[in-house]
Amino acid sequence: MRYNNTRRRIGAGAAGLAIAAGTGIVIAMSPTAQATVDTITLSGSDFQVGSTYTATADLSGASVGLLVYWSDNGTSLTSVGKVPWPPGHASLDWTPTTPGQHILTVSQGSSSKSVVLNVGGGTTTPPPTTPPTTPPTTPPTTPPATTPPTTSPSSGSGSSSSGSGTGSAGKLLGGLFGSS
Repeated sequence: MRYNNTRRRIGAGAAGLAIAAGTGIVIAMSPTAQATVDTITLSGSDFQVGSTYTATADLSGASVGLLVYWSDNGTSLTSVGKVPWPPGHASLDWTPTTPGQHILTVSQGSSSKSVVLNVGGGTTTPPPTTPPTTPPTTPPTTPPATTPPTTSPSSGSGSSSSGSGTGSAGKLLGGLFGSS
């Protein structure tokens, strides 16, 4: 019995060694099936802030099913990734928002490629300005120099405290009553 157990152990060990060796050989001899970003091209050449350009990447290798990610100076332009369509190609509309050097990078799987671009400030037309509104200045108006008609007092105006009949009403009444 002891003889059978030893044979079984040796047989199982040899089979395990053969499987491990066969797996290693298959893996070592298989071609690498990685995704590769081959080139990046952009439409246009005089890049300006606010203008939109199309960035295109050519891909090779096992690109089916692997998402493509774009970034500008390390800031993601495709947060969820894009499916390369048609297979082997990926594109993105890119609008730079700041002037200066930009590093546009495309990544797929473990492969990535970058292109360095210089973006100009662009020709931004300032919005039309309107002069501040000021109320119209109206010169001060002075009323015409006319004097209202007045009557000059008669010689016999009465005093304010006596109540005597020496004013014009007093003369009228005095004439009626016969006093002067």
